[in-house]
Amino acid sequence: MTNKDKFYNNLLRLNIRSNNHNLDTKEIMEDLLSIYMEYQQAYYGMVCRIDNQLNINDCVNRFSKKNVTVPDFDSLIHRAYKTKNITNNQLGQISIPVANTQTNEVFCVISILIPKNGIELDVNASQQIKLMAESLINPKKITTRLYNNPGTIKKGYIDEDEVTFKPFFRDAISLCAIVDPGSWEYMFLNKSWERILGYSTVELKSYSFVNWLHVDDVNESLKIFQDVYEGKIVKSYINRYRTKWGEYRYIEWDISRNKENGFIYSIGRDITLQHSNHEKLFFQSNILSGVQDSVLVVNLEGNISYVNQAVINLTGYPKNYLLNSTFDLIFKDKKGLSSDSISVNDLMKKDNLFELQILDKDDQKIWVELRTTFLVDAFDDPIGYLCIIKNITHRKEDEEKLIKKNEALSKANKELDNFVYRVSHDLRAPITSALGLIELSLDSTFEEVKEYLKLQHRSLTKLDNFIHDILNYSRNNRMELKPSEVNIKELLQSTLDQYKFINEFERVSVDIEVEENNPLYCDQARLQVIINNIISNAFKFTCKSYKPMIEIKAVVEPADFILIVRDNGIGIKKEYIDKVFDMFYRATDINYGSGLGLYIVQEAVKKLGGEISVESVINEGSTFKIIIPNLWSIFPNWFGEQKSGLIKKVRKN
Repeated sequence: MTNKDKFYNNLLRLNIRSNNHNLDTKEIMEDLLSIYMEYQQAYYGMVCRIDNQLNINDCVNRFSKKNVTVPDFDSLIHRAYKTKNITNNQLGQISIPVANTQTNEVFCVISILIPKNGIELDVNASQQIKLMAESLINPKKITTRLYNNPGTIKKGYIDEDEVTFKPFFRDAISLCAIVDPGSWEYMFLNKSWERILGYSTVELKSYSFVNWLHVDDVNESLKIFQDVYEGKIVKSYINRYRTKWGEYRYIEWDISRNKENGFIYSIGRDITLQHSNHEKLFFQSNILSGVQDSVLVVNLEGNISYVNQAVINLTGYPKNYLLNSTFDLIFKDKKGLSSDSISVNDLMKKDNLFELQILDKDDQKIWVELRTTFLVDAFDDPIGYLCIIKNITHRKEDEEKLIKKNEALSKANKELDNFVYRVSHDLRAPITSALGLIELSLDSTFEEVKEYLKLQHRSLTKLDNFIHDILNYSRNNRMELKPSEVNIKELLQSTLDQYKFINEFERVSVDIEVEENNPLYCDQARLQVIINNIISNAFKFTCKSYKPMIEIKAVVEPADFILIVRDNGIGIKKEYIDKVFDMFYRATDINYGSGLGLYIVQEAVKKLGGEISVESVINEGSTFKIIIPNLWSIFPNWFGEQKSGLIKKVRKN
């Protein structure tokens, strides 16, 4: 509805209300002032009495804006009073004299102040205000009722040509009509009927109004007219009128009965387009409610105006809580999320696509794909944003798994390339050295040959150790877990016994402490590889110390097996600690090993579901700590059954 249409509708409603509710002059003038100010977007308005001595008094003031500087209206009001014409000036001041049409005396003056850069003065509207004011007062009201005493407006029979408010809505966009409830015939129709229905007003008046109604709306419309005639209040209703072109238009009516003459006054608005849009929206809403993806509509202020059932299911929030809430309710920034948050400003671009994490009502993380686009009206102006939300949590989880697998594959390929290169080099080096020593021995003395044989022995021992490490690495990768009960004391002692024949073994002080609070169940083969490599490293890097010392502590708990090996050897530089578990990495040139030992230890610990850590200070020593799950805590019943079965089998044999 246009501003002008609203203006004329308000005038008509005031006229009907005045007839039905016997408004006094003060109320009428104040309502006219409010209608006029709203239409002209005025900052200030007033209604004043003026007497024969040109004294201005009994003023009623209205402000629509704070801190308005009001210029003096006296000269303009006096000019309007003297000329009995509507007057205005360049300051945006307008004064409308309201005269008693019978005595031709000015009764009061309606004045407003409009902004200079605002809406232009509508002369026709000002004239309508003057006519409406003068039609609703009479000499009796002027002398007795203006601001003090209530009274009743007396009206006689109104013929069509004598309808006093006809000028107020002759040009209105809305349909305006007066109906005789006795014959259901039109008494008055404005020109909008011809524009909307196509028939002339003469044709329309030739028949009862029910002739133009949709057959399904006749009974309901007659019932409403009867209710209004009997004095019941009907706020509004809708029916359909047939047009000259064979289609039907949806009309929304406001209707009222004049108690004095019995006629029914009505004003109607053509809402066919709105009705069609509502049907489309209802249809679209039904479609969107069945869409599996979540559909969200956000207005330009960033508030949610529509959600389908999928949004409710996704977020866990009820519909009433989501509607009119801010966009940030769903796409808020919270700690712990793996993606950046977005705001309404991010939706300004057309056809956006985001992947981000959100939190549902229970703070559960959900990965979503958000696609947004502008919503526009019939004039292609933006009115909001359409958001299509797709739950991609499973896809992101699969992507994460794939990324980890690719990383593992990349690591394996890198290790394989490195492994092939290092193995070929480390296998050939001792062989090449041995061949060279053999060639030298052919032309050497017996004493020289003995020295060469010692060197060959060292090279071949290194080769044998290297091949042993390779076998351990291979077994760790391809062997399945074979848990069994492990006697940790015996395993530690048998490992230490291997070093009795090593030079300087007796110089090393070895302290073993074992706490067994529960049976230990583990893969003994892998555990032996771990213990052997860790203790071997301790011997290699400790034997050169002044007072070499190795401390071994083993703790068996119901849930874990904890092994701590501490030495006072040469230690590891801080910058090398993170690399000591890499394949073929040597932290020092003192060690002539393969560089696979600690790598194999770490891989074996991982296979057993454990973890390994190291702390070291250069020239003070190193401490390795290994924690491995005790499988007894996971499968106690299974191990109990296995052990019980084994005992029965032994007894039987």
